[in-house]
Amino acid sequence: MKFRLWGRGIAGSGEVNELAVGSRGQLFVDTKREARLNPFLKPFLEPTVGNAMNQNVSFGGTQEIIHNGESSVEWDSAALQGSWDFSTGNVITLSSGVDQDAATFSEEGATTVDMSGFVVLTGAINLTTYNDTNNDLDVEFDLAGVLVGNSVNLNDFIDTTIIGSAQNFAVLLTDMGIIGQSVDGFTVTLGRSGGPQASFTLDDITLEQTGTPLVFKVESDPNEAFHVDEIRIAFADTLAGTVTNGTAFGIAHDQILGVTALSTGIVFRRVQNGETNFSGTFKTVGDFLATGSNLINPISDGTDTFFTLLVEFPEPIILEGPAEDNFLSFTINDNLAGLTKFTAAARGAVVI
Repeated sequence: MKFRLWGRGIAGSGEVNELAVGSRGQLFVDTKREARLNPFLKPFLEPTVGNAMNQNVSFGGTQEIIHNGESSVEWDSAALQGSWDFSTGNVITLSSGVDQDAATFSEEGATTVDMSGFVVLTGAINLTTYNDTNNDLDVEFDLAGVLVGNSVNLNDFIDTTIIGSAQNFAVLLTDMGIIGQSVDGFTVTLGRSGGPQASFTLDDITLEQTGTPLVFKVESDPNEAFHVDEIRIAFADTLAGTVTNGTAFGIAHDQILGVTALSTGIVFRRVQNGETNFSGTFKTVGDFLATGSNLINPISDGTDTFFTLLVEFPEPIILEGPAEDNFLSFTINDNLAGLTKFTAAARGAVVI
């Protein structure tokens, strides 16, 4: 026969002792740490500018064009697998793509490109038939056919729910692990696990010298699990938000207060154990609202307007493990300096 006796350990209320008596009279004691939650808030931070996300990220400098449809300085293009069209309509087209269809681009003249002079890979994509559950779109650089750095999945940098409209993307070269290295090739590879055959177009694939996207993060801390219940995003701008004789809040859905719809967009990512398991791209207030955010606390004095977007999760997002591999982030890719305020914070509790 076995009996169990539960009680508090003398070491403190944070411990629980389990006492078990075996059929032969043995006494077993198992001391366990009792999980306790402490309310906590963490702002999204960038090492240089802190929590101020109203920054100007504008691409510039001398570009290295990989492919823009017809330019004489673009890299040589070829299909490794699949039926790729590199010129019709001044875009790169893959129709009825299957698994491992790939296109390669080689720097002309057998020269190499020193990546230390560039900061970001930009481009445009228009998805026609695509589902990120069944499709990946991996991009990578190489030198003489040997991978340089690592590949990235464009699904993590675009909104895969937008079908039939072109959208821009920006990928930090640090994410590709190629800062300070030389390359002479670039490859795009489709991964497909099922469903309809994928189709899309690519355009304006370019290496940019200036305008480094800024990444604002909430990370896990060592030996600490942060249970995130909600994210609050605050916006303010010099803009009248009142409507004469009306009850609606006077802001446009197709911009962000006084800033017109963004070109590339704000990218939100949830990274767990080094893998992106969720991402979304937001160019307007309407994009935030359409994906589950709630607009709260709207105030305006007739000159300045402030509001908060509240994103609540049905189950907490748990951040734990190495900080570099476990975080939430907002990436700024456009000029948001026109906003008076733009910050974000994660709220929840830490296990103590």
